[in-house]
Amino acid sequence: MRMPESLPVARDRGRLTAMLAAFSLPLSLFAIGGLLGLAALALASRELRRDPSDRRAFASAIVGLISTFLGGVVATFFLAPPSPVPPIEDLVGTTRTESLQTVDGTVIPLASGDGRVTLVDVWATWCPPCIASIPILESIHRDLGDQVRVVSYAVESRATVVRWLERRRTDATAGRLDSAAVPTYPIATVDGPPLALAAATRAYPTLWILDAAGVVRFKLEGMHDLPTLLSLLRMAEDPAPASASDVESGTPATTEATTTS
Repeated sequence: MRMPESLPVARDRGRLTAMLAAFSLPLSLFAIGGLLGLAALALASRELRRDPSDRRAFASAIVGLISTFLGGVVATFFLAPPSPVPPIEDLVGTTRTESLQTVDGTVIPLASGDGRVTLVDVWATWCPPCIASIPILESIHRDLGDQVRVVSYAVESRATVVRWLERRRTDATAGRLDSAAVPTYPIATVDGPPLALAAATRAYPTLWILDAAGVVRFKLEGMHDLPTLLSLLRMAEDPAPASASDVESGTPATTEATTTS
């Protein structure tokens, strides 16, 4: 047989329920009050099952219900995006006239002007696929430097990237890291001029392949193997068909499809 609950214990639980309800209402404006209101509602419901005539429990249940509703509304407001995300501009086929400023201050125009294709890697130091792609990019930079320029744009500050590079070089010197995992190609950061290619990037890493005139020929999201990159780089060696007006205005100048994975 279940023993009846003692009066002091019941009173203490009643006070706790009332306090939760009282605090939950003003705090519902900060979303957390919804959780307190839910707890007060649960305790008050238990009290009402035990004693349906308990007015304090009934009032606590009503306040808890209101707080739960208001807290849910506030949480939804903060979690929901304020407006639809604007579409990302498709830059494949446009001519880029911007320049990158590397961590050592060197300015590199996206159009090589010397017949070389440019491979731009938009990445971040906290991105595992970005780090895993470095040996492939490094091999292109070392072996095909007379045909391809490999440059990268880190979506982080110069200080962050420099510290990351220093740690990688230290690990490579100590034998804890293969030297191919330390990029020697130029790296630009968000501290330099804005880059439209980075603004149009929605996943890291994203590789952009530009021909010698600066026309964006391919966009590749995620990791890609060396044969795939070499094939696309060779295709970008041939100039894209474009009129002079297309190049000056930055309008699409190629019909080649974007390659993604």
